[in-house]
Amino acid sequence: MINIRYHIVSITAVFLALGIGVALGSTFLDRATVEVLDRNISSAEEGIRETDAENDRLQSLVNAAEERDAGLIVLGSDRLLAEQLTDIPVLVLAAPGVGSDQLDPITAVLARSGADLRGTLALSDRLRFDGDIDEALVEDLELIDPSGPRLRAEAFDRLLDALALAGQEPDLEVPRPPDGTDDPGASGDPTRPEAGVQPEIVSILLAREYVALAPGPDLAEGEPILDTQGYRYVVVGAPDPTEADNDILLSLLPDEDDVAALPAVVVTVTQDPPPIDEQLVPTIVALARSSEALAERYTTVDDAETFSGIAAMVFSVADLGAVPAGHYGQADGASGVLPPLL
Repeated sequence: MINIRYHIVSITAVFLALGIGVALGSTFLDRATVEVLDRNISSAEEGIRETDAENDRLQSLVNAAEERDAGLIVLGSDRLLAEQLTDIPVLVLAAPGVGSDQLDPITAVLARSGADLRGTLALSDRLRFDGDIDEALVEDLELIDPSGPRLRAEAFDRLLDALALAGQEPDLEVPRPPDGTDDPGASGDPTRPEAGVQPEIVSILLAREYVALAPGPDLAEGEPILDTQGYRYVVVGAPDPTEADNDILLSLLPDEDDVAALPAVVVTVTQDPPPIDEQLVPTIVALARSSEALAERYTTVDDAETFSGIAAMVFSVADLGAVPAGHYGQADGASGVLPPLL
């Protein structure tokens, strides 16, 4: 049987061992460990200083490159891109999430290229149609008790029809209408925009704030858009889109063989790298390039905030209808920085 003396001896031995360990740790073992830790800390601090210095150097190079690029966009575009799009009506279609800092360089260069820039049609996130049914829009479209998907499909179909009609190549000879007037739209030809009249669906979506129009420099107050032929489109996707934002743009980029493709160039600015262990939603450019049907129909341009990207955009708009679709920039799927010479 274990007695009290055994417990006392055991407890005394434990405390003696702890005391010896503390004593040794505070002398020989501790000094060696501290020296190793000091060396490791000093080495780590030196590595951090070197990394910070390298980051500062690289950031200065990036800043200098961005300044040079901004200078090219402001000054170089006048001399290198002027008259590339003379008198061609161009409308920018901007996805939700695309800000003025991304749109301003694009629209400025389009204007300098001589294009008849009609403006920017900003697509609202209301076009997701993910809320309650908009009864006012139902009434405007003269639909009878539609479902949410039916309302969405009708709105997009009508908008796409308006874009497609205005995107047709201009007739070389416009026949005089039967009533003898000089207004080509007076003939009521459903295959041609009505001259001087904005498509009803555009007016409805503007009034209901599904889209917003920022007029171009040559668009007078109250002047209609999509009322003539020959339009070309620049579709601008967000750099960090949601899947719903991409769906809005994809609804305006038909990929069916029996539906004509819009005369459009699809562009986006550089996408920031994702945080660790987080995957970003692909841009509309990445989606178009990864789809065989879309890649064959629509020219894409990435890095549209750079001078090379903006130049590729202008050249691609000029080439629409004359060459097959191409993919330009520096992101995955690009075949070159700029389109080849015709």
